[in-house]
Amino acid sequence: MNHLAHLLLSGNNDQRLLGGFLGDFVKGLQTGARPPAIEQGIRLHRAIDAYTDQHPSVTACRLALPNDLRRVSGIVTDIAFDHFLAKTFTHYHPQSLQRFDQLAFERLLKPEYFGFFPEQALLTCQRMRNFKSLLRTQDEDFIDRSLIHIGRRLRGGEQFFNSETLPRITSALPFIEASFPEFFACLQGFVDNWITNHDLTTRAVTTDAELKG
Repeated sequence: MNHLAHLLLSGNNDQRLLGGFLGDFVKGLQTGARPPAIEQGIRLHRAIDAYTDQHPSVTACRLALPNDLRRVSGIVTDIAFDHFLAKTFTHYHPQSLQRFDQLAFERLLKPEYFGFFPEQALLTCQRMRNFKSLLRTQDEDFIDRSLIHIGRRLRGGEQFFNSETLPRITSALPFIEASFPEFFACLQGFVDNWITNHDLTTRAVTTDAELKG
């Protein structure tokens, strides 16, 4: 899953929200350098990614893409799922996507949180706020625009994401879109259980090894 899904699934705890954002930027075991709820959010981010990678519906979506693009199929499904989430956002959250975009970055970019961000993560978060990135996830050209951008940043990425491959990716999107609601309902149930089982008010935060459990 990509930024919008991770932030939505982090729930109403601001520090867990921050951890959900930082999951793409912080590597390795969590050692207590950040508050427990932030580290919990990082672990939740990783658990969401692991669950998504192993879900049968996601596997089917990846197999729907052309064989020569299977290497980057995970990138495509992550981007596509965020787009389909944005298009139907009020099915999953009481706020509009515009309001969620505004409030999410107000919650993330509290001055007292700046010291918990790696430098690149803070710059990315500020750019996303200024660009209204979560809101623009619903744009009809979001998938193509995002994949072209990734192709330019990823070593060798332009061979996978270019003007010739994008129409072939587009042909698989109806199948991916049709698969999204059932998968996301499963993911929401997984996250609800994970948060309950890792409630900081009743038990210590899990270690990374426990994510496999």
